[in-house]
Amino acid sequence: MKSLRYLGMIALAAATLHGQQYWSTNPNLDCTGVDGPVEISTSPAEYACSISGTFVWYAAGGSQWTSYIRVAAPSTAPIQANYYFYDISGNLISLDYTLGVGGTISSGSTPSIVLNTNEPVELDILGATSNAPAYNTLQDGTVWAQFFCPDPTTCGNVLPQLVYTSALVHSPWSLSVPIAWDDEVWTTFSAEGVDDERTHIISFVVYNEGLTATAFNVYVYDSSGNLVATGTTPSIPPLSDDGNGEAGTYAIALSGLIPADKIPSGVFKILFDGGPGGEDCAVEVLQFSGVSATSLQVAYDSPPGGGTVASADARAAHKTARAAATRQRVQNALALKAQAK
Repeated sequence: MKSLRYLGMIALAAATLHGQQYWSTNPNLDCTGVDGPVEISTSPAEYACSISGTFVWYAAGGSQWTSYIRVAAPSTAPIQANYYFYDISGNLISLDYTLGVGGTISSGSTPSIVLNTNEPVELDILGATSNAPAYNTLQDGTVWAQFFCPDPTTCGNVLPQLVYTSALVHSPWSLSVPIAWDDEVWTTFSAEGVDDERTHIISFVVYNEGLTATAFNVYVYDSSGNLVATGTTPSIPPLSDDGNGEAGTYAIALSGLIPADKIPSGVFKILFDGGPGGEDCAVEVLQFSGVSATSLQVAYDSPPGGGTVASADARAAHKTARAAATRQRVQNALALKAQAK
């Protein structure tokens, strides 16, 4: 599982909160249905269940973009949330952020937050630390998120979201996007949208979840199901197989990859495929309509010409190819922040 690749980056803030805690001293902790038990401390020995996933694109700075991540601890128990910031090529990067609007600005690549039962938090990404304080340059990339919990029920009820906002005067908007959980990637995804390059525009993000650099194929089908256009993304960097880096991501407007005169009128289907190598990916599709914007549902699909649509078992089996990193205990989130500077 991808989460095992990052054991060496775990921030340990093992604090008891109002008689509850997000970890256990039981090495046989029941983590049925999620990852774990993960040994998060060796002295004393502490264990936790874990879930993890990737926000496949964030954008901050450039005088117009803000991205923020919201999550809350479920009613059952506290959790710990760890975030890891990367650029579009999968390199760890230091970002400036606040916990809540108007909070104190912090800098780092791996913030860690412990949340009490029912406690919410909002992490606002301001931009790259190197671009402070004006953040005039757009910074984008991915956020890998890992959550530690004392039981699988608590982990199963953690549901973070990332929200984009634009400060453009002529078209301000805000929209939320879901996390791509590590056990929900696949080789082929599809969505439906409308793009006339005027009042309706489609943008998309493809995040490479495989271990090979891959150019992903993009297919467009009209309202009759006919293939009317194809395109190919640039080669997107893969996940690092040594556990020290994240994969690359590629974001673009559909008309930036498919010629506008090839995009059909009305609703159409857009399909993303990992090609002959069948590389895993995660996909995000955004629909802009005037001053409104929304994230579209993406579905598991099959490559053109047939194939197998993802099943839960198939997706889980795909994930076992990820390499595990050597564990190295990190004392706390402040130590991680210091390393990132």
